[in-house]
This record gives sequence, C-alpha cells and structure tokens, in this order.
Amino acid sequence: MEKMDKRQVMEIAEGLRLIEEGVEKIQGTMRELNAKSIKDIAEQLLPIFKEDDDSLSDSIIKHIG
Repeated sequence: MEKMDKRQVMEIAEGLRLIEEGVEKIQGTMRELNAKSIKDIAEQLLPIFKEDDDSLSDSIIKHIG
C-alpha cells in the first residue's frame, strides 16, 4: 500500500464524519420507532421500496433484505 498524502487523509476523515452522522440519524429514528434491530427497520422498509419500483432498483432491495 502506498503512503497516504494529506488530501487522502482529509477525504477519509470526511467520509468517517459522514458515516458517523448517518449512524446517528439511523439510531435516532430507531429510538423514535422503538426498533430493537436493523431487521425491524428492514421489515418496514422493504414493502415501501417494493411499492416504488420506478425509483428504487432491485439491487437496493436485495442489499437491504
């Protein structure tokens, strides 16, 4: 592996910040719903995704399921 330069370190740091924000959003919503697991959330999301065939691809549905 090559040594990272400053730009690459900053890109990774930014990506990690975005992941952290995403996790916080997911956890907040799960608390609101009193969901115990991601599986609980997926069970509610899958029917929504299946209804909206035009904007969501089968690969997203398979990835979540």
